[in-house]
Parts: sequence; structure tokens; C-alpha cells
Amino acid sequence: MVKYYKEIVYFTFKIVKDQELAKDITQEAYTRVSELLAQNKLEEDNIRAFLYKVAKNIALDEKRKDKRVTKIQYEEDNFFIPKIEQPDEITVKNNQYEQLLKIIDTLPTRSKEAFILHSIDGYTRKEISEMMGVTVSAVEKHINRAIKKLQEKINEDRNKFER
Repeated sequence: MVKYYKEIVYFTFKIVKDQELAKDITQEAYTRVSELLAQNKLEEDNIRAFLYKVAKNIALDEKRKDKRVTKIQYEEDNFFIPKIEQPDEITVKNNQYEQLLKIIDTLPTRSKEAFILHSIDGYTRKEISEMMGVTVSAVEKHINRAIKKLQEKINEDRNKFER
């Protein structure tokens, strides 16, 4: 039975690709076959074929165990929340939106009305002029004043935080 040791090791090495593991598998195969021989459950003429079969089964079991471990992957790139949907980003956006609404509330009434109708509601300058009963150029002046005031206020607030 010992005469088959090297060929069984080589055979299992081709399956598991690890010399030490192949030796361990071969040793386990020899142990199982020896137990069967001791219990008279195996005929002497089939020992070589049975060693191969037992070694192959053990090697395949080891491969399956190894596959289970190697299939665990860190897949953050596939399963992540886009930055815009992350809770802290949502909070920041909400705070920015609230700050913008507060700044808009400080605008003069006509400028605020023109700005909201144009920038938020999406009306054209001509439509706004008809709604407000003023000329298109007056609407443009109101919108420009609102934008200028918003920019000034945003810059003031930004400078407060940078200090």
C-alpha cells in the first residue's frame, strides 16, 4: 500500500494545487483505507483504485470548502448608496435649502415674487411680466436684483464660517 503514496500525493496535488494539503489528503485517504482493511470491508486487489477514489473525494471536499471561502468578496463598489442619497448629504442639502429659503424671504416683495416665479416655478420673463403687470425689462431688473442680493448674502454667510 505504501508504494502508491507518491502517485496519490501527485494526483491530489493536481486537484488542490497545494503540496502540503495534498500530503494531508493522501494521509487521510490512507487512514480511511487502512480502517476498511482492518474491518475486512475491502479486498486487497482494489486498494490502489480505492485509494485514488478516497483521495479524490477528500480533495474535492477540500476544494468545495476553499471555494466557499474565496467567494466571499468585498463588493462595496457594487452595493453602495450614491453620495447624494447618504443621510449626511441629505441633511446638508436640506440645511442649504432652508438657508436659501430664509435668504429669499429677506428679499424685497417684487424681487422675491419675480425670482420665485422664474427660478423655482419656471415661468418665462414674458409670462411673469403679464402676471405682475410690469414690463419684461422690469421683471429682468427684479430677477437680477434678487440674484445679486442672494449672492451677497451667501458670500456673507460663507465668510462667517471661514473665520
